[in-house]
Amino acid sequence: MRHQNLSTSPYKALLAGLAIAWGVLASTVAWGQGGPAPVVVAAVIEREVVSSQPFVANVNPRRRSVIGSAANGRVAEFLVDAGQAVEENQPLAQLRTKTIEIELAGAEAELDLRRGELDELRNGSRPAEIELAEATMRAVEAAGEYAKAKLARAERLFKTSSGLSQDEFEAAKAEALTAIARASEARSSLELVREGPRKERIDQAAANVAVQEQIVAGLKDRISKYTIRSPFKGFVSSELTEAGAWVREGDPVAEVVEINPVEVEVFVPESSIRFVQRGISCSLTVDAIPGKTFSGTVDQIVPLADSRSRTFPVRVLVENPMMNSSHELLPGMLARASLPTGPTERRMLVPKDALKLGGSSPTLLKVEGDKTTIVPVQTGPSLGSWISVAPIAPNGLKVDDLVVTRGNERLRPGQEVVISETQSPPVTQ
Repeated sequence: MRHQNLSTSPYKALLAGLAIAWGVLASTVAWGQGGPAPVVVAAVIEREVVSSQPFVANVNPRRRSVIGSAANGRVAEFLVDAGQAVEENQPLAQLRTKTIEIELAGAEAELDLRRGELDELRNGSRPAEIELAEATMRAVEAAGEYAKAKLARAERLFKTSSGLSQDEFEAAKAEALTAIARASEARSSLELVREGPRKERIDQAAANVAVQEQIVAGLKDRISKYTIRSPFKGFVSSELTEAGAWVREGDPVAEVVEINPVEVEVFVPESSIRFVQRGISCSLTVDAIPGKTFSGTVDQIVPLADSRSRTFPVRVLVENPMMNSSHELLPGMLARASLPTGPTERRMLVPKDALKLGGSSPTLLKVEGDKTTIVPVQTGPSLGSWISVAPIAPNGLKVDDLVVTRGNERLRPGQEVVISETQSPPVTQ
């Protein structure tokens, strides 16, 4: 016969149930026989606790944007579908841009021409141009020397009346003067070639290039407006146009929402708004996801109350990462957010199991020596499975006092008890 393994979980549960039943039975027998009852106790602790209350809230997208067209045009392509995830700057729709692309090509060609002209001026004269100017000057100077010599002979002949007429003499003189002027012109041209273009001409050419660059940039900016993009990462919530439709500047194209994080809007009464501070943490539950608690941070407190309800909008940010190809929190869900309704105070705490209800006020069974004493208390805010209490009678309870948390159902005040276990305090400080 094979032996059963008593360490498996079904047998553990059975053994635990038998142990509890035996403890209750032993307590009952001991009470009937007048012996001490075994109990589990916990020491009264002191922690900082704040009063809180759950408020009805709505889950909203962190950002919502209806993206409009920045230009007039026909929709060539609508690139997304409702419900589709999009990245920041991802194209949503494309308008037809053929005409403006032709304008851009012409403007870029004109810009290349202007830049070439500027480069030519900045590079100055080429060596061959300088050599040509020098050669021209030498030829003109030689012609001038010949004209001078010819004038000198004509002048001698004219003065000696050797058959040279007045007209011939004047012609020789004019030829010499022309040669001198041409030589001066050639020298000036050589100096200009050597010096290169004037600074003013270079500046004018540079200005022409700058003007054309702005024209090209303006056309490129216009083309970019023909592509409608998502301003942030999120989901397409609405398609507001289709391929082939004509849109005017400002017409809506699509709606995009950001849902990570989500923004939970809570309306807090004026009596509690002074206890809510920006940056504090709060817990949230959602009816659509039972059994799970979310953690959020107060991001904004709108300082304007609704005149009818006297409540202030408080916006809580909650991280909402993708899980199993979807997000848990979706805009439109109903939530409940726990926010402070009172100041933070140091209070005495006991396990909730230590309270005995049913009378005019809750009571505790405090262990003094080997007997119990009943202590009426008032309850306050909770800290997990522990609850804050205040004794009704002065000095009725203090920190480190032991209170019964298990086995107190059948105990009566003054009954003898024996401590079988001491419960540990919560880790949260």
